[in-house]
Amino acid sequence: MEALRDIYAVENHRIVIDLPKSFNHTEVEIIILPFENTQQRQKNKTFGTDKEERLKKLLSVNVWNDDDILPIIESQKIINQWKIEEF
Repeated sequence: MEALRDIYAVENHRIVIDLPKSFNHTEVEIIILPFENTQQRQKNKTFGTDKEERLKKLLSVNVWNDDDILPIIESQKIINQWKIEEF
């Protein structure tokens, strides 16, 4: 499958694309997306869209503390005292 990928400037709400001869008499799919240039990507990283920065923020959240763990330990001690009856 032959594919083209390029950046085009929009002028007067139009784009002109010259296709290779091999595309003649075929159907093509056209997908148009706004182009995010390097400056825009840098700006996005500044605002925290960078994966590494988001991961660092996620890992900085403290989920457990001693008050949370103590009831679990106490429950486990009680469960360990249960006598298991064999059939």
